[in-house]
Amino acid sequence: MNNIKILRAGLYTTVQDMRRIGYKRYGIPDSGPMDEYSHVLANWLVGKNYLSETLEINYYGPKIKFNFDTTIGLSGVNFDTHLNDKKLEINKSVKIKSGDILDIGMCSDGGRIYLSFSAKMKLEKSFNSFSTYDKIKIGGVNGKKLTKNDSIDFIKSKEVIVRNIPESFKRKYQEVSTIRVIKGVNYNMINENSIKKVGKEFKVSSESDRMGIRLKGNKLKVLNQNSIESTIVSKGTIQLPPGGDPIILMSDSQSTGGYPILANVARVDISKVSQIKPESILKFKFISLEESESLINFEKRKFKSKLGIDLSS
Repeated sequence: MNNIKILRAGLYTTVQDMRRIGYKRYGIPDSGPMDEYSHVLANWLVGKNYLSETLEINYYGPKIKFNFDTTIGLSGVNFDTHLNDKKLEINKSVKIKSGDILDIGMCSDGGRIYLSFSAKMKLEKSFNSFSTYDKIKIGGVNGKKLTKNDSIDFIKSKEVIVRNIPESFKRKYQEVSTIRVIKGVNYNMINENSIKKVGKEFKVSSESDRMGIRLKGNKLKVLNQNSIESTIVSKGTIQLPPGGDPIILMSDSQSTGGYPILANVARVDISKVSQIKPESILKFKFISLEESESLINFEKRKFKSKLGIDLSS
């Protein structure tokens, strides 16, 4: 049987593919990888379409036994990773033999890494996606995070060439992260004192999760909270709840929200947000919508010209 067995589950490891599209109107979020940038690169390492499934590993990873030969890729921030007790570098593909044990320990910076496989996971799609959303137990392995003794069967694929992610695609974790944002529809409703605070440093709360990155340190207030109507929100929307601490909505966020929308993270920086560790510093830099579109289009052209990945397809 071509499968892997989970010897240790880690903190929070789930199956994610690129996103679940078209079900928000039913209250089902898109889900998918928090860090889409690293997810795409992990799939490139094993020669698969960027939409394909990976394991998203958060902060402390799993220990996995392989019962078949395959090729894997690891992309994201640095984790203490070993293959058969030998130190393993990330950002490149690795040939695996049956019986090998992959041990992904603690992260040393950021928070997430993505494990891809040249073989295809033998799983059932839920609402046209493999992505795990454990609130209602859909996708992945039984709709939940991986636990000890879980196994995943695979459909073996042809062998792939070993690849290394080019240096120009590798991202470095910073203690202070500057995130580019566009003013939201309710930005002008925050009071004068809050406008001054928006440009100051925020801390990432330990209560952050796949639904949202919660910020603290500078409480903001709107002039008239009651005048806000519920509106469509998406990954990267920055909401301002009554308590005054902004929330950056992420992969498992709801489809609509009634809180004021302070800003929206530039698409090019959403993956960067997902890798900011709790208690780290975040600062906002406001840019125009045109600048945001220019940045994401430049990144798409880079992926196409350097790696042959068409992110517009």
